[in-house]
Amino acid sequence: MRKVLIVGSGGIGRRHIKGFLKTGRAELAIVEPDPGRREGVLGEFAIVQAFASLDEVDLSAFDLAVICSPAHTHVAIMRRCADADLPFLVEKPLSVTMDGVDEVCALVAQKGLLARVGYVRRVADEVRALREQIADGKIGQLKLAYLNTSQDFPKYRPDFQRTYYARPEMGGGAILDAASHLFDMLIWLMGRPTDVACMFDRLVLEGTDTEDTCLVTIRFESGAMANITINQFQKRNAATFEFIGTKGNLLLDHSVLKFTDDDSGKWSEARDFMAGLVPIETHQERFAMQANALLDALDGKPCELATLDEARLNLKVALAAKESWLEKRIVAIAPDGGANV
Repeated sequence: MRKVLIVGSGGIGRRHIKGFLKTGRAELAIVEPDPGRREGVLGEFAIVQAFASLDEVDLSAFDLAVICSPAHTHVAIMRRCADADLPFLVEKPLSVTMDGVDEVCALVAQKGLLARVGYVRRVADEVRALREQIADGKIGQLKLAYLNTSQDFPKYRPDFQRTYYARPEMGGGAILDAASHLFDMLIWLMGRPTDVACMFDRLVLEGTDTEDTCLVTIRFESGAMANITINQFQKRNAATFEFIGTKGNLLLDHSVLKFTDDDSGKWSEARDFMAGLVPIETHQERFAMQANALLDALDGKPCELATLDEARLNLKVALAAKESWLEKRIVAIAPDGGANV
């Protein structure tokens, strides 16, 4: 049994707790400063130890840390883990600014530590199938992508005004919180971004200091382009990702992967990867799959979860998107992953 430390037991922390417990391969401890939340987790889950602060923890006693605290605390906790030679998964986004990011990434690389970032879509069967079909050349050369994830966010997170989401300095908003997932998908499928343009605003949701809508356009080193559309107030729950190549189109609509190579207006192939399954349960199952991938990686097996370097580039894209709208210009991403200013 591996000893895993979960740092933060809010909504995402609970998903990781459930995921690791389901593997049957981990013994869990938590760090949770809120007494009520800490006691609630202890009453609900089989937690071996609970700490009020990271300062109370002997990090050398653990095999893996899972950092689920707000994004503005990530860099400091990653450094604590790296200093203790403790492998870790950090939740997305990597941070909210670039302050300290390069230094902690360099430290992790220098020590050769296992470190991954929690873009959980990477373990989803439908996303992996999409990636495989693109890589196999099913649609020819990939040239263009249109991605839209939009929903009635308050329906799913009625407490959003009291969470990190309401505060940009904690990683909230449509760009850092939601679009970050799509940036990771595009980096995984399309390669390195070179240029970013964006518009964003808070169009509807009250009680926050963050944007609820963004339109992001990205150019890639290959010459391909992508457009991301997100709003967090519409009633229809949309998750459509269309990838267009020189020989055909692939469309992932929620869990249904479709393909066509003609202009009939019909999809010649379609497969629902969640047929007969309950979506909420399937989403939670991904956290168990992600946990197993991390535990396997500790045993030396290959791991395709997002790396720190990929998440660093992802953060650069997010910050470039914000910079683009505020300065009304296209922002270039330098070859080392930095943003030209």
